[in-house]
Amino acid sequence: MRKIFAVAVILFSTFAVAEDRVSVSGLHVSQASAGYSVVEGIAHNNTNATLANVFVKFKLYDEGGTVVGNTIAHGADIGPGENWKFSAPATVPFANAKLSSIQAH
Repeated sequence: MRKIFAVAVILFSTFAVAEDRVSVSGLHVSQASAGYSVVEGIAHNNTNATLANVFVKFKLYDEGGTVVGNTIAHGADIGPGENWKFSAPATVPFANAKLSSIQAH
């Protein structure tokens, strides 16, 4: 049930823009082989320049809406127009995840 709820919440936030430089789509939660949850998606470089560092950050919430953790994915040297398939591991159990920020520089 927790996984289904997390997926439902993430799907409502399937697109975000960081200063129009990076868009994120296809967000979903999956299980890693080690048994922990992973927030995954695609980040797209909307610029004509290589982005040295891209950080996609998520807040993790329990069923009562309390923040129980955070997770982050980091990509480097994302070229102009390139897509980056990211994976942000969560080391704590959570009921839902929300995209909290995208940083690109």
